[in-house]
Amino acid sequence: MTHRILILGGTTEARQLAGKLAARASVTLSLAGRTESPVAQGVPVRSGGFGGADGLAAYLTETATDLLIDATHPYAAQISANAAQAARMAGVPILALRRPGWDPV
Repeated sequence: MTHRILILGGTTEARQLAGKLAARASVTLSLAGRTESPVAQGVPVRSGGFGGADGLAAYLTETATDLLIDATHPYAAQISANAAQAARMAGVPILALRRPGWDPV
């Protein structure tokens, strides 16, 4: 069984993680859409918002996502809050990655 992982990106680490996990799972990297021409990632990329926590929860359910990874920029507090709420709503485990010293909330 292939696991489906959604990575909320925006950091170099998110792109690196997506590349490493692609050999083990079906990975989609979601970018906020602020970059006009993002570099090819080697995994499917989704750009733009989800429509808040409700929209993200619906996406997680519709795509049968097994794991949500929040690897957004440390100051992207709103998407991190939406991700946590959406994961709870959809019953999907969430892993929030932060560098030591980051305190976005």
